[in-house]
Amino acid sequence: MIHHRLMSVSVLALAALSCAAFADDARPTVFTSAQARAGKVAYESTCGICHLNSLKGRIGAPDELPDPDTLPDNFQKTINGAGGYVPPLIGEEFMEKWGKKTAGEFAARIQNAVMGFPPKGADDTTFLALTAYILKSNGASSGNQALTATTSTPVSATVAKGRSHKS
Repeated sequence: MIHHRLMSVSVLALAALSCAAFADDARPTVFTSAQARAGKVAYESTCGICHLNSLKGRIGAPDELPDPDTLPDNFQKTINGAGGYVPPLIGEEFMEKWGKKTAGEFAARIQNAVMGFPPKGADDTTFLALTAYILKSNGASSGNQALTATTSTPVSATVAKGRSHKS
């Protein structure tokens, strides 16, 4: 009888731990996988030139590729105007800046940037796709609901703990 009680208590403890772990990973999803895929393609055609395909940004190191001197004038002007620094779109610095803001606010910033550096084949929703890709790169998961310009979920709420950067 004691053995059965011990077994029951053990099973209940494991179930409680499993539920707690699951609840910790339960994050709101604010974009679709199709948006993130389209965003990756758009990112690689323009944003990745300055922010790098790693999304880690530039610090002005001489080995950062592509070499700014080989880029079109508008890219060179932006990079050189910032002393070679282009902010990261993943990791701690990104989360410090954007974590408390909504996904919609971040999307508005991306929309503004897209106007100056439009990706190939850009349309009215490209900025949302780019935002989805950047959120995914920070550890957010896709879901069934598409990201919109009015999505009010904070960026930090979409990112699983310990996954705030692309590996």
